[in-house]
This record gives sequence, C-alpha cells and structure tokens, in this order.
Amino acid sequence: MIEEIFHDEPLWEEGGDLPGALEALFAATGEVLDMAKLQELTGIHEGPLRQAIEKLQDRLQPPRGLRLIEVAGGWRMATAHHYSSLVSKLVIRIRSGRLTPAQIETLSIIAYRQPVTVPEINELRGVTSSANQVKSLLERELIAPAGRKPVVGRPMTYATTQKFLLHFGLNSLNDLPRLADFGEGNLEAQALAQLEPPLPQDGLFAGLEE
Repeated sequence: MIEEIFHDEPLWEEGGDLPGALEALFAATGEVLDMAKLQELTGIHEGPLRQAIEKLQDRLQPPRGLRLIEVAGGWRMATAHHYSSLVSKLVIRIRSGRLTPAQIETLSIIAYRQPVTVPEINELRGVTSSANQVKSLLERELIAPAGRKPVVGRPMTYATTQKFLLHFGLNSLNDLPRLADFGEGNLEAQALAQLEPPLPQDGLFAGLEE
C-alpha cells in the first residue's frame, strides 16, 4: 500500500502508519497544519489524509493526554480537558496574561468590522485614540495590516490573523458569536469576551508562545 502511494522511499519505517506519521507531525510543530501543508509534507492525496486524521482522532481518546482539534482552517494538537487543572499550573506560570478589556474591545471591533482603520475604531469605541491597543494586538500577532483605505490620507486598515482564530478556538470567522444573541450596546466586545479562553488555553502550545 505504501509503495503505491509514494514514488520515493516510505515516510516511516516498518510498524508505522499514516495516522502515526500525522501524530508525529502535529506533535513536532505545535502549530496548525492545513490540508495543503499536509499534502506537501506527505505527498498523499486529500482522501487518505482525511481518513488518517479521523483515525488519529479516534486514537486520541481518554485517558490520552492529547487530542487533535480542527481550528483556524486546519488541525493542531491540544491538551485533553481531563487534565486542564494540571496543565493550568504550568500555563499560568508562563503566560503573560489575558487580554485587557480595552484590548478585547478593540479586537472585537476589528473582528466584526474588518478591515477597519484606527479612526473608525476610535469612533466606535467613543475614545480619542486606540493606537496603543492596536499596537499591542499587532505585537501579539492577533491582527495584521490589511492595506490602506482608498480615502483621503489613505489610513491603514487592520484585520484579524490565524493566531486570532487559534486564541479564541475558532475554525473560521464564521464561527464568531452572532451579535443578535447579545443585548444592547458594545455587542462586539460582549461577544468576543465570551470567547476569551480561561487558563489553560485549548491549544497545547498557544500559552507557551506569549
């Protein structure tokens, strides 16, 4: 079977299999791997890869300490919920802290209104400057420049990143809470604050990077 799939030498030694090979890749990177990247790494078509991902997810069941989750358009390893209290002892010590209310408010506007400029963020927040919050979110790589708006002065616009999806455990922006489900005033911030993950974060390595 392996010989039929690969034109070069096999990717694993005798006794290994594709789900095990994917587990090794996910564990080694600690980051999201999408289907295109998995195909590039293995040279295997999408069908067999999806079957192997499903088999790997079946293997990673309690009492295993890890699980494979679909997030940000791909898959990554995460710690199992059963051990969250134990893992939190480690993550609490090495994380730099959760987002502040001002950062949540700024990020929520960007998430729901993107691409958006700083003056537009200021207007929605009712403040004179959101520049500091934008800068901190850029440093955390939760947002990124998204080009200049074709108006007078050509201000820079900002949009969320893949790391934003990871931070909030979203597979895509379509998974954001619906604003209609919340009350009046500051709806975006209410919605995003609901998603702000408790310690430890869902991702095994996400807390180690900040």
